[in-house]
Amino acid sequence: MPGRRNFLKLVGISLAAGFSGWGKEVWSGMRLEFEARRCMGCQACVLACAETRGLPPEKRLFEIRIEETGRFPAPGVRFLRRDLACDLCAGRTWPPPCTRVCPTGALRWKGPRLPEKETGRVVYTVCLACNARCGLRVRVKQGDRLSFEGNPYHPYNRAGDPLPYNTPVRESLSLPAATCGKPQCDPDYLRNPYRVLVPLKRNGPRGSGRFVPIPWDQLIREIAEGGKLFAHLGDERRYPGLRDILSDDPLDPGAPELGPRRNQLVWITGRSQAGRKHFIDRFVKQAVGSVNHIGHTDICGLGFRMGNYILTDGAEVEMKADIKRVRYLLLFGANIFSAGQPGPTTLGAILARRVARGEVRVVIVDPRGHEALSLAHAWLPVRPGEDGALALGMLRVMLEEGLYDRAFLELPSEEAARAAGRNTFTNATHLVVVEKDHPLYGRILRVRDLSGLPGPEEDPVVVCGGALAPASGARRAELLWEGRVRLSDGSRVRVKTAFSLFREAVLAHPLEYYAERSGIPAEKIRRIAREFAAFAPASAAHAYHGGGNYPGGAYASYAIALLNVLAGNVNRRGGYLPRGAAAGNWRRGIYDLTRFPGALKPRGVKISREKYAYEKTSEFRRKGYPARLPWFPFTKGGLSVSALKGIAAGYPYPVKILFTYFFNPVYSVPGGREFEKALSDPERVPLHVSIDVTVNETNVYADYIVPDVTYLEGHYGFLTPHAPGEHFTAVRTPVVEPLTGRTRDGRPFSLETFLIDLACHLGLPGFGEKAIPDRRGRLLPLREAEDFYLRGMANLAENAGLPEAPAEEVAFVERNYPVARKKNLLPGREWRRVVTLLARGGVFRSEEELFDSRGNFRGRVKKLHLWNERLAASGSGLSPERFHGTVRYQEKRPFWGEAPEDLPFLLITHKLALHTQSRTICYRRALALCPEPPLLLHPEEARKLGLSSGDRVRIRSRALPEGAVARVEVSERVRPGCVVLPHHYGHWQHGAGRLLVPGAERVFLGGKEVARGEEVKPDPSRARGLAPNLLFGVRLDPLGGIPDFSLERVKLEKV
Repeated sequence: MPGRRNFLKLVGISLAAGFSGWGKEVWSGMRLEFEARRCMGCQACVLACAETRGLPPEKRLFEIRIEETGRFPAPGVRFLRRDLACDLCAGRTWPPPCTRVCPTGALRWKGPRLPEKETGRVVYTVCLACNARCGLRVRVKQGDRLSFEGNPYHPYNRAGDPLPYNTPVRESLSLPAATCGKPQCDPDYLRNPYRVLVPLKRNGPRGSGRFVPIPWDQLIREIAEGGKLFAHLGDERRYPGLRDILSDDPLDPGAPELGPRRNQLVWITGRSQAGRKHFIDRFVKQAVGSVNHIGHTDICGLGFRMGNYILTDGAEVEMKADIKRVRYLLLFGANIFSAGQPGPTTLGAILARRVARGEVRVVIVDPRGHEALSLAHAWLPVRPGEDGALALGMLRVMLEEGLYDRAFLELPSEEAARAAGRNTFTNATHLVVVEKDHPLYGRILRVRDLSGLPGPEEDPVVVCGGALAPASGARRAELLWEGRVRLSDGSRVRVKTAFSLFREAVLAHPLEYYAERSGIPAEKIRRIAREFAAFAPASAAHAYHGGGNYPGGAYASYAIALLNVLAGNVNRRGGYLPRGAAAGNWRRGIYDLTRFPGALKPRGVKISREKYAYEKTSEFRRKGYPARLPWFPFTKGGLSVSALKGIAAGYPYPVKILFTYFFNPVYSVPGGREFEKALSDPERVPLHVSIDVTVNETNVYADYIVPDVTYLEGHYGFLTPHAPGEHFTAVRTPVVEPLTGRTRDGRPFSLETFLIDLACHLGLPGFGEKAIPDRRGRLLPLREAEDFYLRGMANLAENAGLPEAPAEEVAFVERNYPVARKKNLLPGREWRRVVTLLARGGVFRSEEELFDSRGNFRGRVKKLHLWNERLAASGSGLSPERFHGTVRYQEKRPFWGEAPEDLPFLLITHKLALHTQSRTICYRRALALCPEPPLLLHPEEARKLGLSSGDRVRIRSRALPEGAVARVEVSERVRPGCVVLPHHYGHWQHGAGRLLVPGAERVFLGGKEVARGEEVKPDPSRARGLAPNLLFGVRLDPLGGIPDFSLERVKLEKV
């Protein structure tokens, strides 16, 4: 941990004579302080300065750099501020913008205040540069220049210390609130010169990059009706339209469980947030009646969520550490200064502040020592994919040394927990049938299974005082017990407590084995386990994407989650908590946005085969094992990769129409280029429609591209907290008018306009003139996006009990917010209540009374599972084998016969602080700061290969045998045997590839800047670097459906 405070002081710039009229505020000097140990290196300060001063992307007045210290396995990180031409804003505005957006207080202003002269408009909204859901205060200045700060009412922008909600809006406008660096780059996202403004239709073979602009009405008609859509290209095939699948006839009369033909519409969503997600559901599920609205959870953190899913039996997946009160924190695969939910502005900032005050110890578990090493108590450079081995080693130490909360684990029921002053319990004492040939194998024994045992039939059976008892009637029960019991039919069966089975699984290997597999010395595992237990219940094991993003990740994340159970910290102050809560219901109230006349209820099997057991299918009854592809009956879901696998295989049924929205799997999925073949083939994907802002690596294979708005123009949303303990619904609303084209009646081309017009053309329910029921029994129209979202805001305002806004705030919103042009959709009283939330960016509750007097979190998880009987009854369909019902170690086996001597390195990937997924390659300021991504390599490995920083290497894998070139950076912050490459770079579309589009100057936002005649000129800066997913194959965890981001083997050759 860094020692003394490292201050940079810029002193001695005198105030100009023009400021002498400040009276008592006159100062003779001023100071900007930089405290290095609080810095996260997020670059928000650098970019806010550059944006405020109107500098070109390549110019900046100061810079923040990272410097490595020490040697592996205990390197360190520190941040340095280097002045280039900083003049402390020279009387333009004080405090300077760099200090106003700093999330951690690393930059502090000591001097006079000179508020910026208010010009233009101000809008409070919610960021979508990533999925962290932070607030924004966006100032729209002359020339439509945008500047970004955080929302002071939003807890994510003030390190959990927001402005009281009843503070008048005029007082909030000058108060600082933080952002990370990403939104500072979003003017480039809004005005990306490669943005598509009008509908495009394929004008050559799929993937050729040839498109032609078409009128909106033609787009709607052809997608609705189908036909010989590409006869002009010599293709006489009839392409399906949506009308072709609007049938309740079964997909396969021999397999009725698959559902109706409606399921042949598959919609896969990339970024999915409340608001648009529900609008899409309204169309796909309720109007068309397809079961196939598939999310992308699998490539966005399914691993850690599966651990919580198993632990709570699906009740809660967003469990995380109580970051404001935890005193000892294990971070598994969580890059808290660059990404996460909550994001760096919240989780990273709070921890940086608390470490600086000496309030918490942070242990980083990651093969890469990321930037948060600057605050780390310890770094455990675990082998990729072996987080589970490390967690199991810690669990073994805690079991062997009695470092667990036995009293908590002995509580067998909710009643017992309540009597003991707790509000959650485990099934540790519940008896499980362990005879493999018995029909009840893997099941929790229940009262109904026995004769003569009083109690509710569904009550689990425990052992109390040596006798069997219903769990609800026992105050304590035996943790370790096994024996035979007589069932109601007179037979006897062997049972063990869930804790016994858990303990056996953990103790199946010695600590030295877990140490060898994880790559962490046994004594270090023992020390960290003891420290973790010593701080309980104010300790937590907190996992994110990296902690389980590989085959075997579900069990690994389960082991991590179980550390919290042994520590007894679940639902406890400073421990492991479920997500926060919404501030109110936005979907029902004055208006019912959940139902409408004629709404359908989708049924059948998803193309991803998620949440359905193969053994329930007609296929299984006909042919038995194995299934053609794995099935995923026990998963959180959102299996976009499995959906694409199903589409490519035509299994369990062929699809007719694929809609992709905000989704670029060819680039963003490890091994995603595998799907180019299916996307190119009209037999496998008869019609492909993409809704997006640009041409990307996936929709270059689409038949139609529907132009969409960015979040600064739309993407209305109702965003609730990822973080534990928070209580809010932040509302996203447009900042500027849409830049896309418009329909003949003036509505912007966008997702919502497209779905409304498509539904109205087909006569689908829930859209058009009589679509939205209100509490008075009327049916109101749904003709444009605001018909839906403004009424959702009215519901939220009423259900949250908001007051009507005063005249001053009504005037503020009506003067500043584009959505105010639709205010007449609501009666005056409803509008004034909506103004209250719009003027503050949502509804934000205080944190008062989150915990009861005994330290229990009120938003509790009721029950925790050391043995999950649903899991134990599930399988993948590839064999009769069932999954194990408790934690277990899964040894990683080489894929495709890989031998370490042929491919000696494991490749891992990560996000950078200034990027997210695939779409931020348009960030010019971010590219100026880091034009090309480095391939991190340990010094020892570099010496063996004769490599130095700056050298170029060809990196090869089985998936990419020809390899690709990357630039080496030698670093002590990477585990030997690994190479590390960030995501985001190496595009071949998104402006990096050549396109041919007649009239391109009118199709793309950049006009002549990017187009000449029909040719769209590529930007070479967007192709720079290597996209690491090209090196991966598509491999899935058979339990959760998690794609592999961590176990690809590669070799390096010096160029």
